Amino acid sequence: MSFWESEIGEITGNANDAFVKSFTQIPDGTMALAKIDSFLNGEYQGFKYLVIEWLLIDGDFKGQKVQQKLKVYGGNSYDKDSSKTKHRALNMFKLLYELFAIKPKHSNDPTDQDLSSFGGKIAGIKIRETPDGKYNWISEVHPSKGFKCETGISLIVHKKNSFNEDMPFSNNGDPGAIADDIPW
Repeated sequence: MSFWESEIGEITGNANDAFVKSFTQIPDGTMALAKIDSFLNGEYQGFKYLVIEWLLIDGDFKGQKVQQKLKVYGGNSYDKDSSKTKHRALNMFKLLYELFAIKPKHSNDPTDQDLSSFGGKIAGIKIRETPDGKYNWISEVHPSKGFKCETGISLIVHKKNSFNEDMPFSNNGDPGAIADDIPW
């Protein structure tokens, strides 16, 4: 494959193909086919984990990337139970090995070279939203054969509040004030 080839389509050099589209949060429960773009060791403030960057290759969000962190070394201060977090992450890691029919070469911590064998592998993933709607995360990974893409529903509904002084029960435009004309 040439440097100037892409799995997604023709390299045109057009602005529409080069500029980033506005980022769209992927709705909770979205199921999409995705390819492992990278799989590396990561670290943040002394906390080690494995990070997979999935590139969506089908569905409504094709071309968008989603990260999956596997806390195979244990949880951080945000996790309720570090041992359960590690147990679940190790099971997900083993599931990936089995899903892609890859055998670990040793029983030591995986190196970036070990993880590179996952590059380009395709699976069906389930994407979730954090309760505050700020981030996406991967909750499930499935074989790609027969996988059906499906767009989920956003957990956060963004609604613009507008206050009008002339409306009944108004609070004169102050969203923090309690209107005196509320009858209860």
